Amino acid sequence: MGNNIKDDFDPLGFYESYPSKVILRPGYPARAQYKSTMMWKLFGHHILNSLGKIDSYADIGGCFGFGANAMAFQIFKSQGAYPKTKVFEISEDFVKIGRQLFPYIDFVQKDIGESGYDHIFDLITLFDVIEHIPNPNLFLMNVADISKYALLITPTETGGDWFGSMAPKNQGIEHEDGHINFFTPKSYLLLLKNSGWELIDGKFILSLANITSKNVLMPEEHNKINKKGFLYKLSVSGIVPSSLYRKIWGGGFHLGLAKSLGCDL
Repeated sequence: MGNNIKDDFDPLGFYESYPSKVILRPGYPARAQYKSTMMWKLFGHHILNSLGKIDSYADIGGCFGFGANAMAFQIFKSQGAYPKTKVFEISEDFVKIGRQLFPYIDFVQKDIGESGYDHIFDLITLFDVIEHIPNPNLFLMNVADISKYALLITPTETGGDWFGSMAPKNQGIEHEDGHINFFTPKSYLLLLKNSGWELIDGKFILSLANITSKNVLMPEEHNKINKKGFLYKLSVSGIVPSSLYRKIWGGGFHLGLAKSLGCDL
């Protein structure tokens, strides 16, 4: 991707109108809660085994707080106590609405990717965030200074490895969700390694949910899903290896648990 797209893209300006767009998506709250529940089931036991207890938790780019609320609840179920929970957002509208929806969560209108925040969190979550950040390396390095562990979900929207890993044509302001970073599996893992994080566990998957679940989690996208083709459906259903599909056509997500190398445990 050319640097001019990153240079010309204004995240704050883009997200001024983004909250109303997101909240109109019928499946958005369910997806946000599903992601937190899924990630905790995959990786939560490792974090608790290491830390013993999670006292403080922050969701970065957490929108209205649906995901943070679900994650805090999962932590509560596992340890018997809620963590002090924050949501960091750069959009004023996300913060205003979030405070009404979840008054017991501390919503902070701040770019946490900037240096200078003086609190250390036991856990942060970065779900669908890194693809929006103009300087992902610096952002992740700064986050590594304030968190012990991170749970990450990041889309890999490039074409398949067999076809040159090309990024999509629509980027930045022309992308539906303002994405400006498009990773291959190799480039994404390298980014984490060079940004102050050690990947403890992780995997690439083709889809966050199977076809049946997508009827609930992505009702506004259902027709698009049906048009993705027979091989895609077989891959999501587990009949055709998703690794093969990804190598040919690309796409998918990386789910990961990472430990900060810049913060003492």
